[in-house]
Amino acid sequence: MQPPKPGAPPVQSAYRFHRSSDGKTRVDSGTTSMISNPAAGHTILLDHVKKTALVTPTPPPAPQAPAPQMPQASPPALPGAAPQPPGVHVQDLGKSVFQGHEVEGKRYVIPPPAPPQTPGMPKGPQLPGMPKAPKMAGMPKAPQLPGMPKAPQMPGMPKAPQMPGSPPLPKAPAAPGAPSAPQTPAAPQTPKAPTMVETWTSTKMHLPMLTKMHGPSGQMTQVCHSAVPGEPHPAAFQIPPGYKVIMPKAPALPKAPALPKAPALPKAPAFPKPPAMPKF
Repeated sequence: MQPPKPGAPPVQSAYRFHRSSDGKTRVDSGTTSMISNPAAGHTILLDHVKKTALVTPTPPPAPQAPAPQMPQASPPALPGAAPQPPGVHVQDLGKSVFQGHEVEGKRYVIPPPAPPQTPGMPKGPQLPGMPKAPKMAGMPKAPQLPGMPKAPQMPGMPKAPQMPGSPPLPKAPAAPGAPSAPQTPAAPQTPKAPTMVETWTSTKMHLPMLTKMHGPSGQMTQVCHSAVPGEPHPAAFQIPPGYKVIMPKAPALPKAPALPKAPALPKAPAFPKPPAMPKF
């Protein structure tokens, strides 16, 4: 693994992978091993230093939504073909031989994700308007008296003829303004390079023999140095003898709420004592 930082040293790691015909897998890396048993529904984490085996239940797979039906005009999808994300370009590289195994190559070009759009500012809540005051019932208007007739106007005096004035002077031309400074164009954003993944898979064992990835997160090269066909030994998927098995504690069930106590019955009133007889 080559990080994207310039001058950073590459990181190397090695692991061993086992897979049985019934779906069990085991991955050995360093001082730990991970065993997955889908039929039993649990995963075992082996710590070879502490000699412990942590058994945890495998979470159920998330339900997948049914794929929308394609229109009849388009060709039907091939059965068993894995759906590709939108925008991914797949190129068939043909067949070749890698470390004595026949392999088939595929190249995937994954475009970078589109940058998120900046959301607009939310509009503030509108204040409720003031209620209008109710109109008061007006008083009835008094009847208007008929107006007096207007006196006839005297004819006006004729206006004296105006003397021709001098023609207006032409306006002085406006001074040219200072030229505006040219606007600096915005720096173009460098488009992100797509991620390219090239994988060569064994046609018989269906295992990736060579995988190369190059993208913004760096470079990764995964090579299978040795592949042995056949069924692994059943002991590879079992807890070795002498290991301490650790089971995760189940969450405690919530206690049932206590029943309310019955109310105490009211005591019966005491009978009055009979009056004492007078002594003779």
